[in-house]
Amino acid sequence: KILNITKSYRLKDFKFSLLIFVLALTSLGIMVIGSAKHSVQGKQMIGLLIGLVALVIVSLIDYMWILNLQWVLYGLTIAMLLAVRFFGKDVNGATRWIDFGFTTFQPSELAKILLVLFFAKFIMNHQDEIIQAVIFLAIPCLLIYKQPDLSTTISIAMVFCIMMYVGGLSYKFIGVVLLITVPTVVILLSIIVHSDVDVLQGYQETRILAWLQPEKYSSDEAYQQNNSIMAIGSGRLTGKGLNNNTTTSVKNGNFILEPQTDFIFAIVGEELGFVGCCI
Repeated sequence: KILNITKSYRLKDFKFSLLIFVLALTSLGIMVIGSAKHSVQGKQMIGLLIGLVALVIVSLIDYMWILNLQWVLYGLTIAMLLAVRFFGKDVNGATRWIDFGFTTFQPSELAKILLVLFFAKFIMNHQDEIIQAVIFLAIPCLLIYKQPDLSTTISIAMVFCIMMYVGGLSYKFIGVVLLITVPTVVILLSIIVHSDVDVLQGYQETRILAWLQPEKYSSDEAYQQNNSIMAIGSGRLTGKGLNNNTTTSVKNGNFILEPQTDFIFAIVGEELGFVGCCI
């Protein structure tokens, strides 16, 4: 019933402490991103305002009502990922975004949340139907992997495994899975490192190799990785200061190509130091 979708909150029960922590962390993030690349700071602030509106709306909705729409959520996830497959925007060889003209949207990011909601309800009702759950997981993961986006695929798979464990999966089954998975991962990494067999796409194999052997790829794939480590270390305890303009900084010296995105933590380490990293 429509009237039952909202909760009757008492103000004293609202988790204001959680809201304060989220706002504090987000504000710090906006400042750091502005330091890394000032032109994108305004977009982050708009995102914060939209997020706050969404937060208020969602916090008033009974989450069980949302979970009752589990198949709608799953269908929406698949539809979005298929839209990327057929109408997505290609950027640097990857097709992960839908271009709306005034902005771009990455469905795989929303898929992370929708799949958590879907599997929360699915595991509640079908705790022992593991094969079905894996099949429902495999479809979106395959679509995301094909974008290609290996890191998001792995993230979603890991969250799924944690949810299955929390949902009451038997330790015997977990033991069997680990006995199969751990040797498989070791063998896969060994094949990538020591043979010419094409298990993954070329750039994916190279990234894994650069992670395992950074000194060997220091001038290419591991260049930003190594520079980010040096930047974090150079910040020492309290950092060099937010918005510093020294030419030797990791952002101004072009030691990292897109410091406001994947390597934003290097900016935190360099400018706010160990203290900022911990916060």
